[in-house]
Amino acid sequence: MNTSSDETEKTPLSPSKGHDDSEIVTAEPPSKFEESENEKLMIENGIPADKLNVVLFVMMLHGLGTLIAWNIFITIAPGYFQRYKLESAFHNVTNPDEKPIYPGYVQNFMNYVCICSQLPNLTVNAIGLFVDKGNLFIRITVSLIVIICSCIFTIIFIFVDTSDWPFGFFMLTMITVIVLNSANGVYQNSIFGIVGSFPSKYINAVVLGNNICGLLVTLLLIATIKIFTGDEKTNAAVYFSIALCALIFCLASVFYLRKNHFYVHQIAIERQSSKDRAVYSLKDYCKTFQEYWLPLSNVWSVFFVTLFLFPSVLLNIHLYPEKRHNERDFDFFVDYNLYGILFVFLNFNFFSCIGSKLADFFTWPSPKYVAIPITLRWAFIPIFYLTNYNPGNKRIWGVYIENEYIVFVLIALMSISHGYYSSISMMYAPSGAEASKARIIGKMSAFFLVLGIFCGIGFSFLAEYPVQW
Repeated sequence: MNTSSDETEKTPLSPSKGHDDSEIVTAEPPSKFEESENEKLMIENGIPADKLNVVLFVMMLHGLGTLIAWNIFITIAPGYFQRYKLESAFHNVTNPDEKPIYPGYVQNFMNYVCICSQLPNLTVNAIGLFVDKGNLFIRITVSLIVIICSCIFTIIFIFVDTSDWPFGFFMLTMITVIVLNSANGVYQNSIFGIVGSFPSKYINAVVLGNNICGLLVTLLLIATIKIFTGDEKTNAAVYFSIALCALIFCLASVFYLRKNHFYVHQIAIERQSSKDRAVYSLKDYCKTFQEYWLPLSNVWSVFFVTLFLFPSVLLNIHLYPEKRHNERDFDFFVDYNLYGILFVFLNFNFFSCIGSKLADFFTWPSPKYVAIPITLRWAFIPIFYLTNYNPGNKRIWGVYIENEYIVFVLIALMSISHGYYSSISMMYAPSGAEASKARIIGKMSAFFLVLGIFCGIGFSFLAEYPVQW
């Protein structure tokens, strides 16, 4: 929360008390930068231990928190929002055999969701680079409250009959998506801004939390499909209730961090290095990008390749020959309804977590050469085109990788490389920079992460055209 200069003088920063995070980077007069003797002693006496790695686990929790509401939303969107809430409103009750005609906003629901989600997130992250005033504690707290309210709003409408006003419900859903992802952008940007000046393993903890979130949501989806078969309303209620609980834990942990010795000390180091520096301008950011363009591009590249392929391309890879992929002739060892969830989602999220965790044990290659394997990941795009990728059953190309188990291994390799290189690219980005600049690079890394996701999803809409020529 904001404090006046009088409050600052009365409440010096100490290991046992919280402090005003707005002092990290601010354009206020020098009187608001007065050093406390406790702050000096903290830095001179060395870094307090992160006892039991509590702060590390809290950062992992926030990595999960930045994605859980959105992951749950997008996972149940086809079944709950599109089929249960929207398509059912156009079914002819008196003549169930009559094929319904859906309006464009229903047919292209997922396209609208992607646009209304990633564009606000990208915009907020871009603004966050240049608007560095304000209290990080308030930013994170308010954004979490907004996300929590969005979840509660969605849960309430699960039990509201919207069949008489589907377009109104569609508009409310899009507004919720915009609000949710705008707040999520502030939340994510602030979290990466904080850990940018922490040891690199704390950056990886956030990324690992991101990947654990995907795995958790996938396992939850499998469980609810088995327990609540065909009950989209119950699935949605359970899903968003779990997200709500996780977000409340994240909110509570923010208040705890302000009293944690290790966290307060790390913030104090960054404050000391930035107290004599003015607010960064556009020119400063351009200069920083010129100096760190390669590590920032690495972050963008990792997420572009992954989001280009996952989930849209991978979900459209069918069993070969094609007749094996219909429900009647399906002969894979898992149930037809679980094929995409296990073969793609669980495969991807599990091996992404493995890749992220590997980055805690070793980092290879060095920052100087890491662009080489990250660039080589682009080869996954043409490789998956050689499989039976058949969107809309309109594939013209021949199939050169026919075995589904080879496809499974390819997805696993792509996933583990995503988890590993997403972690070390985020860890390497602020590597070697002074503490004051590390926070800015951390925020820029978060922006390029979101930019990579946005570009990957955007270009994935064009993925089907090459195989249909």
